[in-house]
Amino acid sequence: MGLFGKKNKNKIELPEVYNDADFKAVDAHITRYFGSSATVLHEIVSPDIHVDIYICEPSEERPYITLVTHGMGAHRMKVPKELDEYQLDRMEVMINLPKDWDINNEDEKWYWPIRWLKTLARLPIEHDTWLGCYHTVPNGEPFAENTDFVCVMLTLPYLHDEDAVSCELPSGSRVLFYQMTPLYESEMNFKIKNDAEALEELFGDDLPGVLDLNRKRVV
Repeated sequence: MGLFGKKNKNKIELPEVYNDADFKAVDAHITRYFGSSATVLHEIVSPDIHVDIYICEPSEERPYITLVTHGMGAHRMKVPKELDEYQLDRMEVMINLPKDWDINNEDEKWYWPIRWLKTLARLPIEHDTWLGCYHTVPNGEPFAENTDFVCVMLTLPYLHDEDAVSCELPSGSRVLFYQMTPLYESEMNFKIKNDAEALEELFGDDLPGVLDLNRKRVV
């Protein structure tokens, strides 16, 4: 069946959301580690969780756009019991885009990073499963006409402070922040055959921190 092979039939009747204190903690964490967000893409219809996307503007310190979900972590994912002690059941996803990315353009060649943030945010609910660092999720075909990327791998947020990965919540839980890193098909297959560490070794010092549609394949 595979990790994402079966749809979850247990529908959530009301959207799961952070309580006020946890919401503010996640909001403050995004601002501190990923940048200020003058623009937020607010979700209009929320059948299960309410997922907004923060658009963190480029700055001198961070010369790129960072998109971050806010709301995915309100849902506790179905993590294997043997991993319970590590508090891996809440997460948000982010990606860094070039500062000249046309963020307001809904053509798929510009919009697919946003679409995939939303897709990943709901995948654990729809398939009654979990996502974690170094999980890969295939698209089955290129994301858009201007790219050969066919898969995303969740990684640590390479370009950001090491403390950016974890947000401690007032409720006693924590939310992990992972980067959505696009891969070519050959890289995806290499990672599946070997492991994420082996793939990262091939990247060396050129770990893909900012989306580059023309980056060279490492496999």
